[in-house]
Amino acid sequence: MRLPTEEQCLNYFEEYVVPKNIFKHCLKVREVAVFLAKKLTEKGLKINLELVDRSALLHDLFKAISLEELKPNELYNYEFSEEEIAMWKKLREKYEGMYECEIAYEIFKDKFPELASTIKKASDPKNKNKTWEELVVHYADWRVLKEEVVLTEERLYYLKQRYPGHDFVWEGHGTDLLVDEGKIFSELKFAPTELTREFNKHKD
Repeated sequence: MRLPTEEQCLNYFEEYVVPKNIFKHCLKVREVAVFLAKKLTEKGLKINLELVDRSALLHDLFKAISLEELKPNELYNYEFSEEEIAMWKKLREKYEGMYECEIAYEIFKDKFPELASTIKKASDPKNKNKTWEELVVHYADWRVLKEEVVLTEERLYYLKQRYPGHDFVWEGHGTDLLVDEGKIFSELKFAPTELTREFNKHKD
């Protein structure tokens, strides 16, 4: 399996002038995803930790492109730079109508096919049979709000506020997430509500 090095991944954030707030979110999602993946491998599950690491790090590489505008709001007080806005405009024009995971798939599918597939399928609501790598990356993303590990309910509430008018969609995602959560934590010795505590203990 061919995967980009960590240096290559970090360079992608520079190449595509990813807003720093999104970059920091990706770093935290990677930390949580790798933490969960390692805990699961300790239980004997076969999970490609490097694939989890790279997929989680790059999962929102093109997130900004899916946003209708780049400017601070009541939920996210981040001042976007001129360079970030210029790249956002350029990429939105080039990849019009595509979501971030679709763009990542198109860019990485030839050079890093497993990475491209994992990023795309991890966030696909139609994918009801996720691999462990896809499952962990997707779940970690849901548990990280900005740069903090939060409960799924808090993340869901934020999404409803951030993207209003689609509550039924988010509720559906929330229901699916509980299924994924059950699968993950049936293998672990701590509950979903204890993830923040266990993750912080690991960091200390």
